[in-house]
This record gives sequence, C-alpha cells and structure tokens, in this order.
Amino acid sequence: MNRFIIIAGLVLISSALLAPRLKVESEVAERPAKPAHSSPWSKDAPPTKRGAVPAEMVEIARDAQGQFHLNVDVGGEPVRFLVDTGADVVALTEDDADRLGLRPDPSEYRPMLQTASGTGMAAPVEIERLTIGGHDLTGIEAVVVPDLPVSLLGQSALRRLGSVTLKGDRLLIAG
Repeated sequence: MNRFIIIAGLVLISSALLAPRLKVESEVAERPAKPAHSSPWSKDAPPTKRGAVPAEMVEIARDAQGQFHLNVDVGGEPVRFLVDTGADVVALTEDDADRLGLRPDPSEYRPMLQTASGTGMAAPVEIERLTIGGHDLTGIEAVVVPDLPVSLLGQSALRRLGSVTLKGDRLLIAG
C-alpha cells in the first residue's frame, strides 16, 4: 500500500511539473512559423541580415577510440571537450575549472551525479560564456567533477545549439 501511495504521489508531482510545459508547447505551436531568414542558432535571435553568412555547422570526426572531441572557447580559454549527448550538463575537470577561474569551495561538492558506477560528487558552477562554431552561449549550467579525466560537453550547452546528428563517423551540430 505504501508503494502505491509513493507511486501515485510521484505521478501527481510529475504531472504538475509537466503541465506548464505542455501549455507552453501548445502555445508555441499556435504561433506563426518563423521566417526562413531567422537565425538557426537561437529562437530569440534577430533575423539574419541580407548577405550575412549563415551560422556554420560544426562537424566533428570520430577519433580512434570512437569518440567525438571538440575544442571550445570558454571565456577566452581553449578547453577540449568530449561531446556527451547523454550528459545533462557540461561537466568540467578540476584542472579545466581551475584554469577558467571556476574554483568551487570544497563544501560545495555534494552527491549529484548518477553514473554507471553509482552516485558521483560534483559542485555546481556557471560558465559565463562558451563559444562553439561561432555561436556564443551565455550562462551555461555546469558542474566540476573530481577525478573526471576529460571535460564533457553535455545537454546544458548542446540543446541550445540546435540539432546533433550522427552521420557515419561524423557528428554534426547544426542550428
């Protein structure tokens, strides 16, 4: 009986959280379509000027280990990321975070990541500016993860760029 109550409670909470999104999505569907000349990178960006070069598609080749790495400008500093479409947020190594001036206090680390090997410790941070394919993203949600071997480019940045498509040994990120 307790399990039923817990499950029913979770369903109610999930419904309450999803209901506003459903309303927003239906309102978006009722809006007129954007003109073909609008920016492919951002739903809020102004229309592209005539003669302007459209935003570039980022194309990444698979490396020898079968992974996709991308060098990204983070606040003026180059950072090598592993593109991880399964990661909810951008995750930084402690070395990369330190180089970027994002030094969380040790008390800010808490169990917040679900990994294949269990719950992982991380500290939340915000990346002020990240540039990928000529497109600037601001206010990117991220975490600093101890003992992470490489920084991960997760959905907190990828979903703001546009589509991510796998074509053979190439990963295409386009708006």
